[in-house]
Amino acid sequence: MSTANRITFIDGLRFIAAAMVMLQHYFEHRTSFMTQLVRTLQPGVAGVALFFFVSGFIIPFSVSRGFNPIDFAVRRISRIYPLYLVCLVPFAFYQITGVGFATRPEFDGEKWLAAVLLLSEYVGERPIIGAAWTLPLEFMWYGLFALFVTTCRTDVAKRLELAIAAVAVLALAVTMITGIRVPAGRIFMIYAAVIGYKAFLMTDGSLRLRDFLLSVAVFVALLVPSFYFAFKLHSHAIVGYAQAIYPWLFSSALFLTVILTPRLRASSLLSNPVTAYLGAISYSFYLIHGPTYDAVRSVAPLAWQVPLAVCITLILASLTYRFVERNGIELGRRIAHRMKHRVPTLVVCHA
Repeated sequence: MSTANRITFIDGLRFIAAAMVMLQHYFEHRTSFMTQLVRTLQPGVAGVALFFFVSGFIIPFSVSRGFNPIDFAVRRISRIYPLYLVCLVPFAFYQITGVGFATRPEFDGEKWLAAVLLLSEYVGERPIIGAAWTLPLEFMWYGLFALFVTTCRTDVAKRLELAIAAVAVLALAVTMITGIRVPAGRIFMIYAAVIGYKAFLMTDGSLRLRDFLLSVAVFVALLVPSFYFAFKLHSHAIVGYAQAIYPWLFSSALFLTVILTPRLRASSLLSNPVTAYLGAISYSFYLIHGPTYDAVRSVAPLAWQVPLAVCITLILASLTYRFVERNGIELGRRIAHRMKHRVPTLVVCHA
């Protein structure tokens, strides 16, 4: 598989993931058939899961020429943080002026500090940007990948997979024995990234198809009972068992189908300039769509809220990608280039 096709189809999957999340958030609080459909199918859950499969695929690709810890850390931070901080600005404006959103609580200093550090959920605070709850898990995936690359050097993917599978088994055992609900969804987001990692190795020719399918089978075999105990036997405030497991199975099947079908990866459906661009701006889409919808709800009639929100989100995502996200990535590259000589670049044996 060529480098161009590999990246283009991944951007297509990113767009699909962002679209599913946006669909969820735009319709889940309305009163219509579409609302009931969204609440039942939970496309946002499927979109988040797909994002982590994709992240697992792209991270090893980004270090295919060697792993430098400083270079990796700087580039990952510059990829996530600049846009996130810019997206917090409208909320600061709202807090000062009271203008701009339909309904938003006031945020005190502790909430702002937790939000800036991406720790809101872990210190009992509500995230200022709702979609940002996944970003700490994304950084956790980056950290685990870097840890295993620097400490293992060989068979990295296999050892990382064994570690996260052991965590999933332990969490399931704790839930079964003690009755304490363990957040299985968050564990399997990291696990999904590991499966994405192994998918990259399979498409790169470093991993046999049989071994990859075995990894997927183990993943699903742990996913189903873990979600049963987490969402069926234990209550969840928002999502039930069916609303959790079916979106995850759908995303797993979608990702697996694309990975195992070279013609689909190279098809115009996923590998075309439009989906490639929409995939490239998907992170901007992901962060901006919620606040934009809130702002539109405060001024637009009900029938116009979703169309206006989609159009404005597309415009804002394009602008922030051009002037914030890309510049942040370029700044990270420059900083990393100046600093990476301080530590050696490692040659990694992924499989």
